[in-house]
Amino acid sequence: MKACRYISFVVFFGIAGCMTDSGESLPDPIPVSAYLIESAQISARTVTLEVVCSVPEPCWAFARTEQARSGNSYFVTVYARRTTNDPCLQVLSSINASFSTTVEAPGSYTFAFWRYDGTTLDTVLTIR
Repeated sequence: MKACRYISFVVFFGIAGCMTDSGESLPDPIPVSAYLIESAQISARTVTLEVVCSVPEPCWAFARTEQARSGNSYFVTVYARRTTNDPCLQVLSSINASFSTTVEAPGSYTFAFWRYDGTTLDTVLTIR
């Protein structure tokens, strides 16, 4: 009988330990450093860029992009957020992010993606 109570105790707390409180909120998205422009597609005047960004651990996912425009230059910041409050493997990882915008007219456009060290990852595209 004691063995059954012990097993019930272990099973109950084992299951309860795996449950997460749905009231816990995840941290706000933070800017992440872009290190590779994986692809660039141009369709009419819509430009779509796929970039790879570094994140502190594999439990992160793409959240959004923010852009600022100055003339024919777009300054883009990629944001990511942690997907869980649970412990995660402590190893650098990467995520893919997509950025799209529509340019006003044909011409050369610079797309600069924010990086941690104060520099940007740049590419220039010519839209015809």
